[in-house]
Amino acid sequence: MRWRALMENETTVGVDIGNLSARLRFNPQDGCIWLEGERVVMLHLAAFANLRRELIDTFGVDVARGLLTRMGHTSGAADAALARRTMPHAGFRESFMAGPRLHAIEGMVAVDPVLFDADPETGFHGGEWIWRNSAEVDAHLQSYGMSAEPVCWALTGYASAYTSAFMGSPILFREVECRAMGARHCRIVAKPSDQWDDQARDDLHQGFDLEDTQAEIGSGWAAVCGEPSCQATRPGDRLIGASAGFVSMMHMVDKVARTDAAVILIGEPGVGKKSCARVLHKLSTRGTKPFVAFNCAALSGDQLDAELFGVEKSSSAGGSQMGRTGRVERANGGTLFLEDVHRLDLRAQTKLLRMLQTGEIERVGCSQPRAVRIRLIAASNARLVEAVRDGSFREDLYYRLTTFPILIPPLRERRTDLPLLIRHFLEVFARRYGKEITGISEMAVGYLLTYDFPGNVTELESMIERAVIMAPDKGPLGVTYLGSPIDERNPRFYGLSTRGLLISKADDGGARHDLGALDRLLDSNFELEAFENELIARAVERAAGNLSKAAKSLGLTRPQLAYRYRKIQDSPPTGLDE
Repeated sequence: MRWRALMENETTVGVDIGNLSARLRFNPQDGCIWLEGERVVMLHLAAFANLRRELIDTFGVDVARGLLTRMGHTSGAADAALARRTMPHAGFRESFMAGPRLHAIEGMVAVDPVLFDADPETGFHGGEWIWRNSAEVDAHLQSYGMSAEPVCWALTGYASAYTSAFMGSPILFREVECRAMGARHCRIVAKPSDQWDDQARDDLHQGFDLEDTQAEIGSGWAAVCGEPSCQATRPGDRLIGASAGFVSMMHMVDKVARTDAAVILIGEPGVGKKSCARVLHKLSTRGTKPFVAFNCAALSGDQLDAELFGVEKSSSAGGSQMGRTGRVERANGGTLFLEDVHRLDLRAQTKLLRMLQTGEIERVGCSQPRAVRIRLIAASNARLVEAVRDGSFREDLYYRLTTFPILIPPLRERRTDLPLLIRHFLEVFARRYGKEITGISEMAVGYLLTYDFPGNVTELESMIERAVIMAPDKGPLGVTYLGSPIDERNPRFYGLSTRGLLISKADDGGARHDLGALDRLLDSNFELEAFENELIARAVERAAGNLSKAAKSLGLTRPQLAYRYRKIQDSPPTGLDE
């Protein structure tokens, strides 16, 4: 179906800008701002103007334009993914128009469509748009004054990448009028790339590649909220992340993996120490040999010795004893992974130290040493240092084990890895339980972004598994499915009110009037009149000014709503929005 229309005003677009702005989350405790699951930053216009000027003065106009255009490409592709998932059941035009509204929410420019011509089946798009209040124009005017050519480079790159990613074919924009050149507003025109002349195509591309935009769409929260793939993967099969802490950890893993050095993994419970050990083993020269894991807290005394080092077969007048190999021998040629190594008793510590020094072990009941060739990976937490200090762990063994320590950061310090981790677990558990999960609700996203995860990745895994089990087939994951009845914790995040002010968002948007939500509301700086005013203003905004429709959503008559709405407009906002 081809969409072609002349746009006279933004109400014809049918986009609920409130629904999009509600996805902007502020988490001052962690110093993060999130748009859906994408971390964003607030940048002073003066700082952007200075950066732009430095690029131009240092590298020249052509290079600066290319860099800023490609920056716009990245942002546009990310917003295309967000636009797709914010309104998965909306019509094509309504869903597409989320992009221009997102750009307005981000403070870059206000967009007014003039002509919208698109065919989603063929990927064709053509159109004309007015840009009002371009931040890029203001940045240029601050630095250089009026210009002889258009200056909205990042904005044009954004529009090209957003539309191309959304349509699935290369669509390029050109700025034909610019406020920096004296025009009243900026004006842009869109066409498929093959309909521009060669010079214009070269001028507009600036390093633009459609495959790059598709890669952006498949990353981050786009992957989280999209449909799970059919690839079966066990949760512990691989390490997943892209944060600075994760990359630093993986750099250490890569450095040591192909050596035989002893490695100790240090981290809180649930951070993924066993998964990291498996990756170390797979990357090593022993990757095809056995990987044997043992939790040192499981046994002690004779049982621990027998389990680790094996038992020699013997016969006596009192009966016979069956021989068996221990974990160390089973790992011969491969990797032995010892979890909670600080829980080893002193006798086992002594035998382990001898093995590391001589490459030999003795089975229980035998004095004949056996040669073993293993790579040892141990795991512990901060208690290992305490055990050395109080004498319950041998200091010489400690130094043997800590040849190459790797710190694994807790999940709360690598929140930007959440999108990738959630996608992974959604795929695994949706396939395991035969569920089709269509996305994650707005409140569930807010909860995940602000939750501290004391149980780290293990807790996230359990949380997603529980949510997948609870969620309806072909439905989204809701915030109520994430919580546990035995571990009540309230999310802490903030969003924007309809008037653009920062307000606390501590319940599920009023969707369920449970006692917990009401208690949190009463514990906040709550004023009934201000809350009612906010609710009425929101209802009218969602109804695009249609008072009859807004009144119906509130359970009021139109005259009742009209009376209350006039009172709001005649008085300044107080209470919740302050």
